[in-house]
Amino acid sequence: MSAHEETKFSQIYDSEDDIYYVSFETGEPSYAEEIDDDIVIEMGIFTNMPTGFRILNFKKLTATIEVEMQHMRKKIQRAMEAVRKEYPANFRHREHQVTSVLQKAFA
Repeated sequence: MSAHEETKFSQIYDSEDDIYYVSFETGEPSYAEEIDDDIVIEMGIFTNMPTGFRILNFKKLTATIEVEMQHMRKKIQRAMEAVRKEYPANFRHREHQVTSVLQKAFA
C-alpha cells in the first residue's frame, strides 16, 4: 500500500461513555497503551505498530478542538517514537494514517 492510498479505518463514537474509537482495520490483535487521561493507543501484538486509538472525554476535548488536535498529535507522535526505531520501514506509512484519521475525526 502506498502512502497516497486512501486510509481504511472505522470509527465509532460512544456517546454514553464519551469515547471516540478509531481502528485501522488491520485485523491484527492489539493491546492498549494509555498515553494519558485522554488518549489510548492500540498497538499490534505482532508488529507493535499502531492499529487504532481511543480519545476519551471526546466532547470536552472538541470544545477546544484546534489546540487539542495539535496536543494529541504530539502525544501520539511521542508515544510512537520508540516503536519507530524498531520498525522504520512500515512506520512512516502508519504514522501518516494516524495523522490522516485524526484530521478526518475532527473535521
